[in-house]
Amino acid sequence: MGHAAALVAERKALLTRTESLIRDFHPDLSAGAVIRVVTRCRTELLRAGVRRGLAGATEARVRAQLHHTRAD
Repeated sequence: MGHAAALVAERKALLTRTESLIRDFHPDLSAGAVIRVVTRCRTELLRAGVRRGLAGATEARVRAQLHHTRAD
């Protein structure tokens, strides 16, 4: 798989996981709140050098943060 194709696949995976997170945390959190956490976590992971498995790592990090937020 070429570099461009890998980027497209990773973006699609992140979109699918974001949609899943929005469904899982509705109605406790708004879609906008979930998307903000996804964006922040993805940015932090990219800055840390994560490239492969970015969607999965982002989802895991977001779930941990949102479960913590939901518990509060």
